[in-house]
Amino acid sequence: MTIEAAQQSVMRPVAALMIFGASIANATETPISIIGQWRVVSGETDNYATTYFNTKIDDPRYVGRVVRFDNDVVSGEAAMNIDCQQPAYLQQSPMTLNEVIVKTSGERRFPPIIPVAEDFGLNGLGKQKITPIVLQCQQGHLGPDGESIGNWVALLSADKLLMYWNDNSYFVLKRVTAEEKITPTFSCNAKLSDTEQVICSDNELAAWDRSVNDAYTIQLQQQQDIDPADKAALAGMKAAQRDWLKKRNQCQADAACLTKSMRDRTFELVSKIQ
Repeated sequence: MTIEAAQQSVMRPVAALMIFGASIANATETPISIIGQWRVVSGETDNYATTYFNTKIDDPRYVGRVVRFDNDVVSGEAAMNIDCQQPAYLQQSPMTLNEVIVKTSGERRFPPIIPVAEDFGLNGLGKQKITPIVLQCQQGHLGPDGESIGNWVALLSADKLLMYWNDNSYFVLKRVTAEEKITPTFSCNAKLSDTEQVICSDNELAAWDRSVNDAYTIQLQQQQDIDPADKAALAGMKAAQRDWLKKRNQCQADAACLTKSMRDRTFELVSKIQ
């Protein structure tokens, strides 16, 4: 073997290693398209499921919460229990949403065997081409893996993201912008208490206010559906909500206190939803 041939034979594997290393480095960087903050706007489990799930349709514990993606960490509000350290972002081949759902949710043991987007409230999106991005956390946790694909997120549009979540559910998230304004369930134009003023001025507090109201409304509606004649049960629920509001207002303008109060109340109410 000549010296030139020997040099070429050495350089080929070195070059291959350099290319491989570069691809791994690129894979670990957050795709620019998903960098930033995203707010959960909806979520559904399998409409054909016969099992009781902890995760509810448009679950008030999660709708309104923010997930943040960057190079070093994927994080979320405490209610989401997300702490993915040093994530690797592995872009997959483009495929239809229906194809991704089969890879994620797997086939059912009963008809209809093949799950599709509409079964999870993703109406009209099944044939849309998406590019799943599988996330691998060096430490911590993001969400569950699918049947034959890791935990993933994918853009539905420039400002809308799809995320696989617990209990075989799919969350739709909207990009958080500087112009975003979350309105609470009460008017911010009336004469306000200190508590109401701080809720009106803070998107996260306003989102929790909406979550409490959503959970409370669902609880009332379920009770009315189960036994509309049971006026005492409805009166008890309304009295409990009034008592909680008095306790919440003791936080005055303390944002941390208000967050905890509303988060705890939301979780308490959802725990009673069937």
